Amino acid sequence: MFRSVQVIQYGFLLAIGFVSGVICFQAFSLDKSMNLIKLVDPRVLELSDVTMWQTILPIVAWGLFVLFFTTHPYLHFFARLVVAVKATFFGFGSVFLLTQQESILVYSVWWFPFQLIYCILLLALCSVFGTRKVGPNRKFVFNKHLFITLVVAFTVMCVGEMFVISSIIN
Repeated sequence: MFRSVQVIQYGFLLAIGFVSGVICFQAFSLDKSMNLIKLVDPRVLELSDVTMWQTILPIVAWGLFVLFFTTHPYLHFFARLVVAVKATFFGFGSVFLLTQQESILVYSVWWFPFQLIYCILLLALCSVFGTRKVGPNRKFVFNKHLFITLVVAFTVMCVGEMFVISSIIN
């Protein structure tokens, strides 16, 4: 029962974050939007000259932020906030790509599926570190198997994203 409630909460977090990004895009001017996109993920602006590091670094940065907050015993609730910010940028970048001419292919093949899966993996990363009540004390537990599975999933997604960018889009 707890897991199904958590899945519903995570689904709402992704949906609200995505819609918030759409609303934020409407509030920004185009030049300010481009400046924000250039700061967070410049690949959205120009996919023709994407390097391997431009694909890997954003994934690693978001993952490290989530992992830092997830493994901290008192700041663990900030991990979901980081994922909500990622989902907001997902919505923000989605509207930007959809408003650009000839970006439907880029959006449907690259941006939407990969960013959605990255957000889901980041939410799963929020579950790597948990507390278990053992008597009057709390015991903090790090789930190594889930962590290794998520690292493999992030790696596979990163390789897949680089393949899609290099062969299908370019």
